[in-house]
Amino acid sequence: MFRTITLALAATTALASASTADLRDTAKKLSAEHKDAVVWLSVLAKTSMTTEGDVPAQIKAALAAQEKEEKSEVTGTVIDATSGMIVTALGGLDKSSVVDGQTVNTPMGAIKLKANSEIKEVKVITSDGSEIPADLVLKDADLGLAFIKIRMDSDEAKGIELQAISLADSAKGEVLDECIALGRLDESLNREASLVTTEISGITTRPRTFYRVNTDTIGCPVYLASGKLLGVSVLRNPKGNSSRTGQIQISPVILPAADIAKVAEQAKEAKPVEAPKEEVKPAEEKAEAKSAEKAGE
Repeated sequence: MFRTITLALAATTALASASTADLRDTAKKLSAEHKDAVVWLSVLAKTSMTTEGDVPAQIKAALAAQEKEEKSEVTGTVIDATSGMIVTALGGLDKSSVVDGQTVNTPMGAIKLKANSEIKEVKVITSDGSEIPADLVLKDADLGLAFIKIRMDSDEAKGIELQAISLADSAKGEVLDECIALGRLDESLNREASLVTTEISGITTRPRTFYRVNTDTIGCPVYLASGKLLGVSVLRNPKGNSSRTGQIQISPVILPAADIAKVAEQAKEAKPVEAPKEEVKPAEEKAEAKSAEKAGE
C-alpha cells in the first residue's frame, strides 16, 4: 500500500516537473523572439486637478498647488515595426486618467475630481538605451489603452530595427491557465528583459473580458503556455468611487489581444493627440494655490 502511494506521488511529481520544464522552455523561446518588442517610454507631462460642485476653497487650493510638470517612465509593447506603433497602459502614461471623474472622501466630505494631463513629450527608450521621439496618437479611456507612434522619419530612428509582437496570433484563456509575462527592468537594473511565469487567477466578463493575472508588468504582453498571446497588461479604473480611505484603487488586468487589435486599426490612421488647452485660472484661485504651496513648504 505504501509502495503504491509512493509510486503515485513520484508519478505526479514527474508530471509536474515535465510541465514546469515545458513552460520554462516556452517562456525562454518567447523571450528570445519578442523581448525587444518591450520598450520603455519616457513621458514629460503636466498634470492638473480641480473639483466639481461647491467645494471648500481650502481643498481647491490644495489641488491647484499639486499642478506640476514631471517626467515618468512606463513600459510599452511594439505592435507594428513598420509604422513604429506601440501600445501601453493609459494609466501608466497619463496619470490623470485614473483620477478624472473619481469621487473621494475627505474630512470635509466627498468630492468629485477633475483631472487632465498635457503630454508634452514622449520618447521611446530601446533595449540599447537609444531615445527616439514619438507621439501619442490615440487614447481609449474605456479600455485603458494608449497608442504611441515613433517618428520614423526622425534622425534618431534612422537605421533602427524594431521588433514587434503579433496581436493576431492570440487565444482566449481560462482560470488557472499558466501564463508567461514578458517585461523589462528599469534603468537601475540596466533595462534588461524580464520574464515571469504565472497563471490566470480570475476572469471578468462584464462589461467586457479582463483577465486577472499576477504580474507586476504594465503595458507588456502576456502569453499562454501554448505560446499564443493572451493580451497586454493595463490598469483598470474603479467605478467612480474610491475606498473609504480616500485612496483611489486601480487594478492591473490583462486586456485580450483581440480587443486591442480593434483599436489598433483606428490608431494606424490617427494623428498626434493635441494637448488640452490650459484653463485660465481666476486671480483669486491663483493666490489660493500660492498660499497652499507656501503652507506645504
